[in-house]
Amino acid sequence: MKLSIDNGMLLARFGVYESARMIKEAGFDCIDMTYYTVPVDSPLLDDGYREYAIKLKEYLDELGLECNQAHAPFVFAYGDRFSLEDPHYRAIVRSVESAAILGAKVIVVHSVGHRQGNDILFDRAYNLDYYRSLIPYCEKFGIRIAVENLFEYGQNGEFVGRLGTPEELSEFVLELDSPCFCACLDTGHASLTGVKPEDFVAGMRADTLQVLHVHDGDYLGDRHTLPYLMDFDWQKIMCALKKIGYNGELTFEILNYFRNIPKELIPEALRFAEKTGRYLIVIYKNS
Repeated sequence: MKLSIDNGMLLARFGVYESARMIKEAGFDCIDMTYYTVPVDSPLLDDGYREYAIKLKEYLDELGLECNQAHAPFVFAYGDRFSLEDPHYRAIVRSVESAAILGAKVIVVHSVGHRQGNDILFDRAYNLDYYRSLIPYCEKFGIRIAVENLFEYGQNGEFVGRLGTPEELSEFVLELDSPCFCACLDTGHASLTGVKPEDFVAGMRADTLQVLHVHDGDYLGDRHTLPYLMDFDWQKIMCALKKIGYNGELTFEILNYFRNIPKELIPEALRFAEKTGRYLIVIYKNS
């Protein structure tokens, strides 16, 4: 099992090139390229995005750092058009192509919810149409899209799941009925929508669950911190992944772990995160 980490917080603080170098020097095998922390007019998504991605891929190759997956921007909203004339949709498509150029096998694209008064709604037909509209781009660029288990905040601060159980997530991916799609399990999101991470894993199939966002939590909020700093049972989570036959990468999405660490200490924090990831992989192998 390869070890990967998202570059979201590091990209924001150090830039895309420097963050990639730091991730490689810390010992990670892969990088999860983050597009949701950058504005749509950044070099990653502006009109020169293709050329920028080509040069970045050359740099990653020089480092010997694989881009295993990516995360699309959060800009697309309910009611936006499935057209390149829509700037939000265009940003999604550009991130899909850019990630493919970087070598990513899969990119996470969020579903979209909306509100009507105090009600939190999920328009299943609209979301199915949204994802299916991206199939031609997946086929053209040779990349898959992962659908993630998500949550929203209710009016009283409660957590409301969006594809928030293994059954709902699996059924939605299967309904898309295309090899262009798979599922992404976010361990922290699972804990907020009524399912322990290890139980969410156990409710999935390996041919559906092919992407992970791994981070720790306390069942009270979306913490995105390093495993073993909070309350999840990592022995059970890794054993559950082994039991279902998960064969993808272990990808950290631990942006809050780095949030308050001084820049000078980030390299050491990265090295500790890498050691933690390797420890989890040993658990997986020995399960």
